[in-house]
Amino acid sequence: MKLQKSILATAITFATLNAHSASFQLNETSASGLGRAFAGDAVIADDAAVLARNPAAMALFDKASFSLAATYVDPGVDVKGVDAPDMLGANFDVSQLDQDGVVPSAIIPAMYFINPVNDKFAYGVGINSNFGLKSEYSNDYAAGSIGGKTDLKTINANISGSYRVNEQLSLGLGLNVVYGEAELVRHAGSVLENGVTIPGVGLVVPPVAASTEIIKMEGDDFGYGWNVGAVYEINENHRFALTYRSKVELAFEGDFTGLGTPTEAGKLAIDMPAVTEFSGFHQFTTQWAAHYSVMYTQWSSFEKLEAYTGDELAFEKQENFEDTYRFALGATYSVNTALTLRTGVAFDQSASVEDYRSISIPDSDRLWYSAGATYKLAENESIDFGISYINGDSVVVTEEDALLGQLPDSLTPLVGNKDWSFTSEGNALLLAVQYNKSF
Repeated sequence: MKLQKSILATAITFATLNAHSASFQLNETSASGLGRAFAGDAVIADDAAVLARNPAAMALFDKASFSLAATYVDPGVDVKGVDAPDMLGANFDVSQLDQDGVVPSAIIPAMYFINPVNDKFAYGVGINSNFGLKSEYSNDYAAGSIGGKTDLKTINANISGSYRVNEQLSLGLGLNVVYGEAELVRHAGSVLENGVTIPGVGLVVPPVAASTEIIKMEGDDFGYGWNVGAVYEINENHRFALTYRSKVELAFEGDFTGLGTPTEAGKLAIDMPAVTEFSGFHQFTTQWAAHYSVMYTQWSSFEKLEAYTGDELAFEKQENFEDTYRFALGATYSVNTALTLRTGVAFDQSASVEDYRSISIPDSDRLWYSAGATYKLAENESIDFGISYINGDSVVVTEEDALLGQLPDSLTPLVGNKDWSFTSEGNALLLAVQYNKSF
């Protein structure tokens, strides 16, 4: 049982929190925002989707507004093998580690409603996702103990209110309820397919087929948080915003099944990090506007990981995650009263530290290139389109095999190198559409 719990904790460390440190934050809150790489998104307030970034911006609305959006994400995450464990002189074919399309495509929906009560107060509700990830390797993948399936889904329901203090300053407050589901599956991989044999002693570890399921954990939880924001208007053409969203803890509880062990209760707590954002908007002419954002995400709140099976601490590990910045710059051009065009670029910093990178969600610094448009269907109706191409740097990922890492110290001289090494590059194409209506 102790070995199984150690494997559980090791697998979760590699697969879940390293994926978490790998910035599985979702910025895809709207099609209008996507078209400008989310530059200035906390203060532009051209539709109700601004609620996802800043509750204070509701004070900029004089009519009830509704927005419904969907973003299609087509990732291009490929992994290539570089090196493999060399136990007993085994010569693994590193090309078996090559796998394309590690992260499947997905659709991210969102919905928002803002209602001004009077010239001072407004309230709004929103449903979207701020965090999520999925990666999946084949069941017989050679590095199965660190590959496998990693799946995290979250839904954030927000209710907010805003208050206009005076002509320049507006404040907002929101409460968030987050529901999360997580699934983790790991397989034995190729390291023990032939067992472990000591010359003169014989077989000391029996063979384990590559597709053997060694870890399966499923769980869900509700978490709670809050967000605040402010908008300062120099005048109708120039304004700034500052927002803060608190961290939210999700303590996933569910079923854990290990290799040769019965199903038992498993628990893993993960903090969704706090986020601070500053945005600016400047309408320079009747047609041209510029906007920008700086986002700061406190990934360093992950100082350590604690995993439990039942009430027993199965694993405790110190982690070193880095806070990240995201910089975005965009422009908007009004062609006429019916058509508005926008574009934007962004630099998205990786949170993963070199020694903690993971193939479950390969991560790197990324550049965003975005464009979009709004077409007015009627006086009170419009539709948005957005497209972004995300170009990620190529990085080297080195991870210890979770099974080899649990072998007794007496076998260490026979095992030798326990690490798998890869290169990975993560690109993505994002397409979004959004319907807006005011009342």
